[in-house]
Amino acid sequence: MTSPILRRAATALSALALLAVCSPPLLAKEAERSAVAAAVNPQNDAARAWNFAASDVPVDPNIIFGVLPNGMKYALLQNGTPKDSVVIRMRFDVGSFAEAEDQRGLAHFLEHMAFNGSTNVPEGEMTKLLERKGLAFGADTNASTGFDETIYKLNLPGASDDLIDTGLMLMRETASELTIDPAAVDRERGVILSERRARDTYQLRNVIDQLDFQMQGMKVASRIPVGTEEVIRTAPAERLRDLYDRYYRPERATLVIVGDFDPAAVEAKVKARFADWTGRGPAGADPDIGTIDYDRAAAADDFIDPAVQDSVTIATFKPWVDEPDTRAKRARNLAEEVGEAIVSRRLAKIALAEDSPILAGYFSEAAGWDIFDQVTMGAVAKEGAWREALALIEQEFRRARDHGFTETEVAEQLAIRRTALRNAVAGASTRRSEALADRLVEAAEGKFVFVRPETSQMLFEAVAPTLSAAAVSAAFRARTEGLSAPLVRVTAKKPIEGGADAILAALEASTEVAVAPPTESVGIAFAYEDFGEPGRVVADDRIDDLGIRRVRFANNVMLNIKTTDFQKDRVYLSLRVDGGNLLATRDDPTRVSLAGSFSLGGLGMHGLDDLRSILAGKTVSTSFGSDTDAFGAKALTSPEDFALQAKLMAAFVADPGYRPDGLALIRRYLPQQYAANDATPAAVLGRDAGGILANDDPRAQTPPLDHLLALDWDQLRRAISDSLVNGAIEIGVVGDIDEQAAIDAIAASFGALPERRAAFDPRSEARVREFAVDRSERTLIHKGPAEQAEIRVYWPARDDSDLAEAMRLNLLARVMQLMLTEELRERLGESYSPGAGASLSDEFPGYGHLFASSNVDFQHLATTRAAIFAIAKQLRDKPVDADLLDRARRPLVEAMVKARRENVYWLNYVAEATSAADRLDRSRNGIAEVEAATVEELQSLARRYLTDDKALVIKAVSDKV
Repeated sequence: MTSPILRRAATALSALALLAVCSPPLLAKEAERSAVAAAVNPQNDAARAWNFAASDVPVDPNIIFGVLPNGMKYALLQNGTPKDSVVIRMRFDVGSFAEAEDQRGLAHFLEHMAFNGSTNVPEGEMTKLLERKGLAFGADTNASTGFDETIYKLNLPGASDDLIDTGLMLMRETASELTIDPAAVDRERGVILSERRARDTYQLRNVIDQLDFQMQGMKVASRIPVGTEEVIRTAPAERLRDLYDRYYRPERATLVIVGDFDPAAVEAKVKARFADWTGRGPAGADPDIGTIDYDRAAAADDFIDPAVQDSVTIATFKPWVDEPDTRAKRARNLAEEVGEAIVSRRLAKIALAEDSPILAGYFSEAAGWDIFDQVTMGAVAKEGAWREALALIEQEFRRARDHGFTETEVAEQLAIRRTALRNAVAGASTRRSEALADRLVEAAEGKFVFVRPETSQMLFEAVAPTLSAAAVSAAFRARTEGLSAPLVRVTAKKPIEGGADAILAALEASTEVAVAPPTESVGIAFAYEDFGEPGRVVADDRIDDLGIRRVRFANNVMLNIKTTDFQKDRVYLSLRVDGGNLLATRDDPTRVSLAGSFSLGGLGMHGLDDLRSILAGKTVSTSFGSDTDAFGAKALTSPEDFALQAKLMAAFVADPGYRPDGLALIRRYLPQQYAANDATPAAVLGRDAGGILANDDPRAQTPPLDHLLALDWDQLRRAISDSLVNGAIEIGVVGDIDEQAAIDAIAASFGALPERRAAFDPRSEARVREFAVDRSERTLIHKGPAEQAEIRVYWPARDDSDLAEAMRLNLLARVMQLMLTEELRERLGESYSPGAGASLSDEFPGYGHLFASSNVDFQHLATTRAAIFAIAKQLRDKPVDADLLDRARRPLVEAMVKARRENVYWLNYVAEATSAADRLDRSRNGIAEVEAATVEELQSLARRYLTDDKALVIKAVSDKV
C-alpha cells in the first residue's frame, strides 16, 4: 500500500492536532514569549529529537517520549481503549524517493521481504507465528510504503508480556535482521507484480499524470512506490540489500506503542531489544527530489479516460517556509483554515443547486516534503461541463479573495470546530489506541507537537472570539498572496476540443467576469421541534444477560437500548422503518432505487443545504436511505445532541422533502458512477456477479443507467408512502447515554407520531431468492489492461439461520483463505490478494454461498482455477491440519472477542432486539461455536458444499485480449 501523496498540515478538525492559538494582542508579544518557551516543555534529548523542546505548545504529558543513544526514537502511551490490546507501529524514514533509477519499486519490495525471512524467523513463518497468536494478516498485520516513509503495523489482540515481546522481536527483526535471500526475493517477484498489476488502473494513471504536470522539476511522478515492472522482475537481491543497509538504520526509525500496558515496563523492553542496534555500512543521504519552478507560466493539462470522473482543478504553489510549531503559527493556521472551509462550503452549496454544473467542490492546501505549499481549487463536474465548472471555481476563488467572508459563514465554521473539540475532550478517556498510534507516527516527523484535547479546546476558546469575518478574510488573502501562476487541469471521458489551449482560453475568459460580494444569509430555526404529545410507554422489559432494555410506545414504536462505556460521550442511533428494497418487484426492480439517496431530497421545511447550516456545530447526521428490509439510517451522535438527531430522523419519516435539487444531483452523479462500472475486473464483477448468483433476478442486477435516470421522486413517493406513514418502526440506541434520557427523546419524536403497525411485514414472497441454476462458466469483459484478470468460484450454501453451521462455514472459509494464500501467493507467486469467504443471508431464506477469488495475470487464469479446485478437493478429502485450523480459528475468535467491545457490534443486535429477538443467541453463542468446531466437522461441510458439480465460475478478462 502507499501513503497519501501530499501530507496535509495539521487541521482544525483533528481531535489530536492542537488548535493552539492566541489572540492578536499576544501575537505582538511572540518574541518576548519565545524567551520563556523552554519552560513549557521538557528540555532533554527526547524532546529535542521529537522537536517539541523549543515549542510553546505544551506536549501531552502522558506520553513517554524517548530516544536511544543509537538515534532510534520511541513513544509510549498507556491507553485502555480497546481494553487489553496493544498497537505497535514502526516507521522508517525512507520510501521510494530514496531509490536510484535501477531501484524503482525496491522500497516497497523491502516491505514485502520483511515477511519473508530474517535471522530468527525463517521465511514464511512470520505470518504463521502471528496467526497462532491471534493476529490476522491484513487486519492486524500490515505495512505500507510511501514516497518518504515505510510503516510496519501490528495490532496485538492482548497485552500480555508474551505478545508484546513477540511484537518487539518482529520489529527488531524487520529493522536489522532481514536475510533478503536471493531465492526468497525471486519467489516474491510474482506477488509484487500481481500487486502492481492490480494497481494499474485509470485512477493511478490519472494521479501520475497529475503529478507529472503539476510538479515538473521534481522526482515525484517517476517514484510511484509500486515501481517499474522491469526493476521488480530483474533487480538482484544485492540491490535490495543496498537500500536496506543504507536506510533501515536506528537514526531513521521511530517506534510507537499505544495500549493497555505499564509504560515503564514496556520502555525497559524497548531499550533491551533495540539499544544494541547499529547501522551497517555507510548511511544513505537524504534524497534530492528536486523543486517546483515557481516562475512557471500558466499552463493546462487534460487527462482523458472513459472511466474517469469529469473534474477541474486549479493548482498554485509557493515555497514552503520552515516554521516551528508555535501558538502564533497555529493561530494563523486556524484563521486560514476557517476561510478555506468557507470556500469549500460555498462550493458544496452550489453543487446542490438544481442547474449546477458541479457535483462537489473543494478548496485545499497541502505541504509537500518541506519544499512547497500547494493551494488547490477543484470540483467534480457534470459530464461534459468542464468549462462551466472551471469558470465557477475560478470565480468563487476570486470572490473569496476579493470580497472575503460573512459573519454568518465564520460563525458556522467556528461552531463546527467548537463541537469537534468538545467531542474530543468528552471522549478523551476512550480514544482509540490505533488512532493515537497513527497520529504519533505522524508526529515523528517533528512538524507538530502532540497534545491533549483539553489543551486544544482551551486555546481555541481563547482565540475564537477574535476571529471576525474581517480577520478571517484578511488571513485568507495573506494565505493566497504570492502564489505561482495557475496550473489548470481537466479530466474528462472524451477528448477536449482544442486541448490545453482551449482550457487556458476558458480560464482567461473567466477571469474577465466580475464577481459580486457574498450576501449575508439569514439564520433559520429548525422547524421540527414539536411532534405533539410525547408517546406513552406501554411495555418495558430487559434482556439481563445482554444488558438490553426494550420499550414499546402506545403508537407501537419499538425502542431498544444498551448503555456502554466503550466510547465516552458517543451514542449510536439506528432507525428501521418497515419496507426497504423488498418493496421492489421483479416487474419493477427499480421501484425504490432512489430511496438509497432519500436524504438528498431534504425535508418539507428545509433543503439539505439549509440543514447543513442549521446543524452546524451539532453532532448530527442527515443520512437517511434504505436497506434490504427497511428505510432509515444509523447515526453517531452525542448525549447532548441525541434528542435533535432523533427529531431529524423523525422529520424524514413524517415530512420528507422530495426536492428537485436533490433529484438533479442524483442525475448528475449517476453517469459518473456508471462510467467506471467496467473499468477494472473488480468493477465489472461488482456490477454483474450479484445478478448472476441470484439466478438473474432483476432485483439483484445493476439496472441500466437510462432506467435510473428516468426515475423521479413522485414514483418513489407512491412506492414508500405507506411505509413512512404506517410501517412498523424499530429504534436501536447503543452507547454512553442515560436510559431515561433516550426514552424521553424518542417519546418526544417517534413516540409522538400517529399509531403504526405493530410488527414488520414478513414479505415472504419478496424474500424468495435462489442460487443460479445455470452453473456454466461465465466470462465478463472489462476495459482495463490486457493482463488484468480476476476469477471467482462460488459454491451455493444456505442462509445463516443455523448458527452452529454458519460459524463453521465462516471458519471453513478462513481455512480456505490461508490455503489459497499459501498456494497462490507464497508458492506460485501468482496473486497479491487471494481471498475466500462465506456470504450467508439473514434476509433471504436458504440463500448463501461460499467463494474463493483471486486477481491474476490473464495468462495464469487456468493454473489459478485449477489451484482453487484442488484446494476444495483437499478440504473434502482429508481433515485440515490442526495447526492450520488453529491459525484460522484464533484470529477469528480474537476478532469476535474484540468486536464485543465495540458499539457498532452491539448496534447490529440492538437495532432488531424486538423484531428479531431470536438472533440475539448469535451474540451469546457465536464464539463458543467457533471454538467447538472440529476438523471432522469442517471436512463434512466441505464434502457437502465444496463439490465441483455445484461450483459456478465467473471470470473477468480484458476486452484487449
